[in-house]
Amino acid sequence: MNCHHWARLAAVVLLVPGSYAAQAQGPASAPAAPLTLPQAWARATEYNKEILQQRQQVAISQELVKNRRSERLPRVPVRGEYAYLGALYGYEVNGGLRNPEAVKVPPSPHFFTTSVGAELEVYTGGRIKNNIATAQATVTLDEARLTLTQQDIHLRVAQTYLDVRRNLNYRALTESNVRESERRRRQIASLYKNGVVLRSDLLRAELQLSRQQLLLTEIGNNITLANQRLNLLMGAPEDQPNQPTEDILPPAVAGTYADYLRLAQGQAPELRIAGLQTNLSELRLAGTAVARRPQVGLFSDYSLNFPNRLTFPFVPQFYSFGEVGVRVSYNILGGLADRHAEKAAELAVERQRLAVEDALDDKREEVKTAYVRYHETLERIRIAEQSIGQATENYRIVNSTYFNQLALLTDLLDADNQLLQARFDLVTAQVQAATLYYQLQKALGQL
Repeated sequence: MNCHHWARLAAVVLLVPGSYAAQAQGPASAPAAPLTLPQAWARATEYNKEILQQRQQVAISQELVKNRRSERLPRVPVRGEYAYLGALYGYEVNGGLRNPEAVKVPPSPHFFTTSVGAELEVYTGGRIKNNIATAQATVTLDEARLTLTQQDIHLRVAQTYLDVRRNLNYRALTESNVRESERRRRQIASLYKNGVVLRSDLLRAELQLSRQQLLLTEIGNNITLANQRLNLLMGAPEDQPNQPTEDILPPAVAGTYADYLRLAQGQAPELRIAGLQTNLSELRLAGTAVARRPQVGLFSDYSLNFPNRLTFPFVPQFYSFGEVGVRVSYNILGGLADRHAEKAAELAVERQRLAVEDALDDKREEVKTAYVRYHETLERIRIAEQSIGQATENYRIVNSTYFNQLALLTDLLDADNQLLQARFDLVTAQVQAATLYYQLQKALGQL
């Protein structure tokens, strides 16, 4: 069997119908379900684990608000006590611990008491009110963080969704290119059989085809990995096949940078979070003033006791005792003791105000970058479209001249690669533009 026959056999093995599609797609599986980007966002909002965690954090904060409000309710302590009374001895004042004299105790050495009371805070210097306000501010802050988490996840879903779509487009372009390469290989094989071209031309054509088939395998793997990431973001089974149907070309960005910056300043969750953190710091500062204020409360107590220890010797009888009154307390050293806590709270407020300005600077940069890069990518799309036209015409000319024996095969293969790359560049630029569009929407707080 000669070398020529071996080459033809290798080409047949490589080009079994559907072989490249099988390499790209892997084992047979369920057909992919159509999936739009809004559907992917909706599923992620409902099932994404990061969003679910933040949603639970909001619920935790809401429960803590209820806990703080319960501080306004009266406390009703119930107490019970039992004791076994030991021997009672008395000692002379000048005798020290020598010669103790036994003292008569009640016939029963058992002692018990039970009581029920009530305590109600009337004035706490604003402590309870401040605690409730702080807890409510924490809920609002966690809700803003939930919004930010949802928008972060939506952006990641959009990026992954577009990654799947980009690779699907790459695969379609490469499959078309493989069919064209196979047609060209058959033509070159015919020319070689007739002695018109050298065997090296046939080998180069087959090598070109093998490389494109390897590229299909890589693209198929990229689709599998991107699809897994998309499923994990949506909280779906990781092997669930998806067929993105959304157009990768985004809507036009019509406003100016100043317009978008104003929108971001009004609704971006990052800026809202920074403002809420400042408010929380101010509430904590206000809470440090509680120590300098008096505390006023009402109290009542009723107890049943045995034996009667209000007299001496103890009387073996039950007795009850009740009281009601007002309790006022004031820490005369409260201002001195808490001055460091108050100073730390003041510094925390100043620091958070700086953080608000820093967050605004970051937002300016984020909006400007997305806005400028988006328009830059639109220019890339325009140039890529022109390049496809030029590469198509160049391939047509070189293909014609090669088969008329007026050009080298290397020129033809270069032209083929340039055309495929130009088509890839257009898809890449379109996906980049769509990604930057969603980055801009996220920066504005609209994703």
